[in-house]
Amino acid sequence: MEKLNSFYEKFPGSYVAYFGFIFSIVFMSIAIILYNDPSFTIFTHYISDLGASTKGSALLWNISMILIVPIRLLFGFYLLKFLENRGANKKTIKITTYFMVIAAIGSTVLALNPHDISRLFHMLGAFVYFIGVVIIQINISKMELKAENMPKYLPVLGILVVACYVLFLGFEISELISETFRLLACFFEWMAYFSLMAWLVAHGYYTQVAK
Repeated sequence: MEKLNSFYEKFPGSYVAYFGFIFSIVFMSIAIILYNDPSFTIFTHYISDLGASTKGSALLWNISMILIVPIRLLFGFYLLKFLENRGANKKTIKITTYFMVIAAIGSTVLALNPHDISRLFHMLGAFVYFIGVVIIQINISKMELKAENMPKYLPVLGILVVACYVLFLGFEISELISETFRLLACFFEWMAYFSLMAWLVAHGYYTQVAK
């Protein structure tokens, strides 16, 4: 923990959030270009299609998914420390820390197993990651709602992230019954990503300006 505190003194956690946002957007955009498919839209393709082994985007996307893991953890731990200083429940913080690590492992497993090579492990990693994110966002939103002098748009963004992930998971499961749900499953996965990026920037900004 002392090493983390020393790191945050040199590179504030809010800057980690900004860096994570820029890193994710840039690499996602490059991956879409390298995917090289004019039919690619947020309604027809899943995000993980960018990591399919047969596509030119695969190596870049999968490596970027692994590299973003420590960035997420660095900001996640910083935010939990920030909330602890605002009087957040220590037990909830501890549980959330565990799920941040679990979600990071799921994300790594997902990236190491393209869905067209090892679908079982890819889906397992994705499930662990998505469930982890939902629990993390619920816990953080609850702590923010109880914290004093924190703007309500922060937990609202967290709830939005949860809603998008839950809808994605629901339509993803529904796709097993009927292909007609694929459009909605793809769309809400992208909405989950965009809402998480908005959440990241908003929390980076607030932790930067908060006194």
